[in-house]
Amino acid sequence: MLLLIIVYSLVIAFLPPLSHQGTLALHFGHALAWCIFHCFGLGLLLNAQSKNKFLVRHFLKNYHYQQNDVRGGAVMEAFANWKSLYNLSMCMTYSASFDNCRGSVKSHCSLASFIGLVWKTYSIPNDWSVGNELLRHTLGAVRWRSF
Repeated sequence: MLLLIIVYSLVIAFLPPLSHQGTLALHFGHALAWCIFHCFGLGLLLNAQSKNKFLVRHFLKNYHYQQNDVRGGAVMEAFANWKSLYNLSMCMTYSASFDNCRGSVKSHCSLASFIGLVWKTYSIPNDWSVGNELLRHTLGAVRWRSF
């Protein structure tokens, strides 16, 4: 996770100012990449773990554990790292990490995942009675409230 923070900081620092379309494309690609990682990357990892104990074998191979460890150190550590990776993926997929833009250092904000994409593309409707805007917002509020 520290590596992820460092990479995001470097990308934000050296990213040139983008056009509006470029910013939208960047946010869409970012959200899509995290969604794909969450769905397929973690799915492949779980599949490998269930078929040949991939995570546990990784920890047994690369870290030192006692020979007859009855407490299951490798299993516990593999599971703790899985939970950490899953939590990171959930946070980056469904929530936002905002880098507040202050001043004129950059002309764009670095927003993560779908909330960042929505933040850049959403506009409040002028007329709520035209189309299905009221229905969409009501259903969205009900769904959000159910969490």
